[in-house]
Amino acid sequence: MPRPIIGVTCSVDAEGDSSPKPRAFLNMAYTDAIFAAGGLAQPVPIPERPDARLIAELIDSYDALLFTGGADVNPHQYGQIPHASTIAMHERRDVFEVEFFRAADAADKPILSICLGCQIASVARGGCLIQHVDDLPRKTAIEHHKPNHGTAYHDVEIATDSMLAKIVGRTRMEVNSRHHQVVDREQVGGSLKPVAFAPDGIVEAVEDQNKRFFLAVQWHPEDMIDRPEQLRLFAALVNAARKC
Repeated sequence: MPRPIIGVTCSVDAEGDSSPKPRAFLNMAYTDAIFAAGGLAQPVPIPERPDARLIAELIDSYDALLFTGGADVNPHQYGQIPHASTIAMHERRDVFEVEFFRAADAADKPILSICLGCQIASVARGGCLIQHVDDLPRKTAIEHHKPNHGTAYHDVEIATDSMLAKIVGRTRMEVNSRHHQVVDREQVGGSLKPVAFAPDGIVEAVEDQNKRFFLAVQWHPEDMIDRPEQLRLFAALVNAARKC
């Protein structure tokens, strides 16, 4: 049986060596995770001028989609002005990716979203974000990010009736953490159910069980695939793609 094709979204580096054109790049941890789970990873190119027809053709070329991490969603996407700490992703990616997500969601493609991808999932469905998690009053002080892009670690509690719990086979596990923006628990995107939480109540995963496969997590499982429960997230996406 051929491996299902998993489209993986790219980041943008605007500092080309000799060309004014931006460069797309992809952290190989994502593709390594897809290959390890039995899928065939393919980058999703970012069109300069995406239109509905081109986006539909792109979506048709993949069996499932992995939305990756990156810089911040531009707050204009959810009706806010930028926080002082907000560093919006490249405009070309920002314009494309929210619309691309909406179209993939409407087409009921299997979707796994990670970190920025989790935030895009909520924004694409009309939700809002907390632009800087450190501004929130929290009773339990834990780190969600470290200086200079360092990685923190903490546990998450997972709802027992969630798809996520069924996939990982547990209701509590350790995750990595390097994000300063989070899904706003009071304004989660339409029909998305928060199913995992950090000890301070921050939303760590959302899902839609009415979809073929729709799971978004705030941590970076691609960097933890040596742990079986993290690799199972990618295996679940690949298995959903096989059923398409």
